[in-house]
Amino acid sequence: MNKRRVLALLSVGLVAGLVFGSVGAAYAATDTSANPLGAGARMGQAIRDAGGRLIDILADLTGLSVEDIQAERAEGNSISDIAEANGVSTDTVVSEALAARKAILDAKVADGSITQEQADLAYERMTERVTERVSTDEVGAPSWSGSVTGGRGGRGGMGGQGLRDGSCAVTQ
Repeated sequence: MNKRRVLALLSVGLVAGLVFGSVGAAYAATDTSANPLGAGARMGQAIRDAGGRLIDILADLTGLSVEDIQAERAEGNSISDIAEANGVSTDTVVSEALAARKAILDAKVADGSITQEQADLAYERMTERVTERVSTDEVGAPSWSGSVTGGRGGRGGMGGQGLRDGSCAVTQ
């Protein structure tokens, strides 16, 4: 009887080890290409600190306050709508936003936080996303940010809080 109990416990232990080992291996093999920089890059924070949010750039280009832009965004106007209504082209907003982001990426490459390959991939994605984000009337975290609720500013992935100001920056 003792032998059966030992054998049963050993079998349970082996099965548990296989299950937990498989889960660990699957977790380790998770595709990280969705965020080429990894969580350590903190791009959202770096963009905010540098005044590189879309609303910051739009405020600089138009002379409007960030609060005025936020109010217009809350009324359903896109960054592009606000820019055009104030004599600034959408292309100018996009190019200024991308220039700010490129400077941040270059600094991160220079200090060794990321590789040039990671910076190039991030810039490519930023180009697509900023171009998309400038024309949307949705406020809050965009659907690609990892937000649980999508593009309406819910809690972000990694326990962060998506910005609700119509910018492109998302905290992690």
